[in-house]
Amino acid sequence: MAKKLSLPRVNYVVISGRLTRDVELRYTPSGTPTANIGLASDRRYRDKDGNWQTETSFLRVVAWTRQAEWATENLKKGSPVIIEGRIRARNWQDKDDKPRTTVEIVASRIQTLEREFTEGEEKPSQTEPTKEEEPTKDEIPF
Repeated sequence: MAKKLSLPRVNYVVISGRLTRDVELRYTPSGTPTANIGLASDRRYRDKDGNWQTETSFLRVVAWTRQAEWATENLKKGSPVIIEGRIRARNWQDKDDKPRTTVEIVASRIQTLEREFTEGEEKPSQTEPTKEEEPTKDEIPF
């Protein structure tokens, strides 16, 4: 008797790191805000000789709507963040019309790990999780 495989469809990532550049805000033709965020995330481990090593992964993060606007207003190069979202592979054509694939994190929540206080008020530290409101493939401006 063959076993039936019931594979869960889970695509969820939580990652922390620092922004590698300022947030790049764009708008789709219909006016939907979208932001490109560069993220560097480190992993520390011991090598075979017992010495500590650091491996850095450079990742692309995409935020939409309120997330994109919040990130643009509150984050800058070097900002420490924790991001929740999902991984997406996206196909596109480069300027020479060659097919390319980009693997990116689509953010559902972004939280800064810095705390800034001004005159008794705390700066907003995170965005609320949002229902994904991505535009259609034709609306993506990059």
